[in-house]
Amino acid sequence: MKTLIKSLQIERFRAFQNLRVDGFGKVNLITGKNNSGKSSLLEAVRILASGGSLKTIFDILNYREELGSSVELDKTYLPTEIAPFCNLFHDFPDISSSKNGFSIISTGSLPESISRISVSINWFTRKVDTESDRQTIFYEPASRDLFDDMEPFPALSLDISGRKRVVPLDRLQRRYPIRNEVDTSPIPCVYLDPFSSRSTSQLGALWDAISLTDAEKDIVKALQVISPDIQAVSMIGSDERSARPRTAIARSARFPSPLPLRSFGDGVNRLFGIILSLCNARNGVLLVDEIENGLHYSVQTEMWRTIFALAKHMNVQVFATSHSWDCVHAFQQAASESPEDGILVRLSRKGESTIPTIFTEQELEIVTRDQIEVR
Repeated sequence: MKTLIKSLQIERFRAFQNLRVDGFGKVNLITGKNNSGKSSLLEAVRILASGGSLKTIFDILNYREELGSSVELDKTYLPTEIAPFCNLFHDFPDISSSKNGFSIISTGSLPESISRISVSINWFTRKVDTESDRQTIFYEPASRDLFDDMEPFPALSLDISGRKRVVPLDRLQRRYPIRNEVDTSPIPCVYLDPFSSRSTSQLGALWDAISLTDAEKDIVKALQVISPDIQAVSMIGSDERSARPRTAIARSARFPSPLPLRSFGDGVNRLFGIILSLCNARNGVLLVDEIENGLHYSVQTEMWRTIFALAKHMNVQVFATSHSWDCVHAFQQAASESPEDGILVRLSRKGESTIPTIFTEQELEIVTRDQIEVR
């Protein structure tokens, strides 16, 4: 099975002025110090793999609490509809310039329709085509000399493998239409943040997608790494406001009746979220930020073994971040059993540049043996 994303070229996205990473594998662990760009790399992959989904862009900004605020930058006031989206661009864009966008380009077997994307903020005017039977609204780039006569507005200009789209920023600030937008990406892309597993109700939709399939057995087998007594897992409750909230429950050999999965501790719930997300990413991409959260070091090797096996079986490319030495060591132990699949990428900052260093399994074995710092 070919690697979906073999290399990645990121320009002017967040802290990345120009970053190129070559040689990704089936399972990739991204390490580096705080503020080295680990989470931003996941965001770039997420935007690309989702086909430039507006909902994905909205969710990224919302998670970082970047929505709904205005900023003052170099004595230039940026209004509410513009400011949040400027966070996506390196050093904030000059919206009076045409060179203010970011781009993400990949090589590999990712579908050509989503293998490259560029996004910029520009001013547009709204036009109406009255010559056709049905009036059609379209957008044109605004010319500076027309600003006095027209009503220009800022918009995201997206180019997704040659398909162009203009989205007024005030529309992106209206949360619910964007939240309900249908994902049209040709591959699944599942993202798990460091805290998603704290509430099993957040994982209800993922459970519904694999319920009553063979993936249930894979999830139970993974949970037995931490709690061997777990025999089955299910989800009860409803998303309806007046009903009992969605809750994951588990049947255990130690208890006469099922218990909430939360009763088994943070480690079980974190692993539940990871494996459930992986099963939902079949033939696509799984992104996990701070994968070791809530997991004791003693179970991390088995966790990685499970991820390697399921990623190969379900044809999922995994990108995970960590700054834990225990996690790196556990990753190396599991990768040694699948040497062609595991790659560690360390990101380090040098001035304004981000430098990636690639470690294959053989190099990673030397790193862990000699305890060379790669976090």
